[in-house]
This record gives sequence, structure tokens and C-alpha cells, in this order.
Amino acid sequence: MKRSLTIAIAAGIITLLGASSYQAVAYITQVQPATSVARKLPVQPFEVDPSWIKEGKPNFRATEFFKSHDGKTSSGIFECDGPSTFEWHYQLDEAIYVLDGGVDIEYQGQRFSLKPGETAFFRAGTTALWHVPKGIRKSWTLHDAGTPARGLARILN
Repeated sequence: MKRSLTIAIAAGIITLLGASSYQAVAYITQVQPATSVARKLPVQPFEVDPSWIKEGKPNFRATEFFKSHDGKTSSGIFECDGPSTFEWHYQLDEAIYVLDGGVDIEYQGQRFSLKPGETAFFRAGTTALWHVPKGIRKSWTLHDAGTPARGLARILN
């Protein structure tokens, strides 16, 4: 209880000093290493459009652990089994951090691989081809930059 009260007071002070509630949560949750916490979060199965799956049976699972007060930003954990190959269609900007496993990706004419500790960013309105050899567990952060920002990103890309 004492720790909860301390966190609540710290979040209040940070908010009063001009930080948003999102920044306050990000600051407070850095008490423990993110990867140790993220590796323990449970995930639930979910379905994707079957036309996205090109090979294998990915068995998608995820959980959301954060959502901003305005609903424009959220974070969570995602995992799927391999071997599997699938398309992912990005409706919002997405940043990922690989926790376990790995993936080979084809995105906007480039091919690259990600392993634990590596990050990538995917722009809203784009599609990537994922090949998961054995399995992957990653954290994700989705952000809705808004219609003007998405339009500008399409022009610049």
C-alpha cells in the first residue's frame, strides 16, 4: 500500500509539473526492467483475416497493457508460433521491440531480420510480409497520428 501511495503521489507531481499522464505512466513503469515484466504478461488468442496467412499456422496471441487517456496510443505484447509466413496490414503507426524469438520481414522493398533487443517502426497504411521461423514475442506500441499526419507520410514515402 505504501508503494502504491508513493507511485500515486509521484504521478500527481509529474502531472502538475506539466507531463502528460502518458509520460507519467512511462516514467513510473521504468522502475523494473521492461523486458522482465513483458516476458511474464499473459496473452490471449485472437484471429486475423485468413487471407493474411500465407504459410503455416501462426496462432496469434496478444494483450494490451496500456492505453492513453485519449485512446490514440496503446501498448501491449504480441506473439505467434512458427514456422509461419503472413502479411500484416498496419492501420496505425506501430513501433515494436522484440523480446524473444525472431522474424524476417519484407517491408517497403527492403528485407531485414529482427532478434531480441531490436526495434522497428511501421507506418500506418503500409503492409509487411513476416516470416517467423520458430516463434516471436514482441512488445508493440500503436499510435494514431491523425489523418493529416498519415496523408503527409504517404506523400513523403
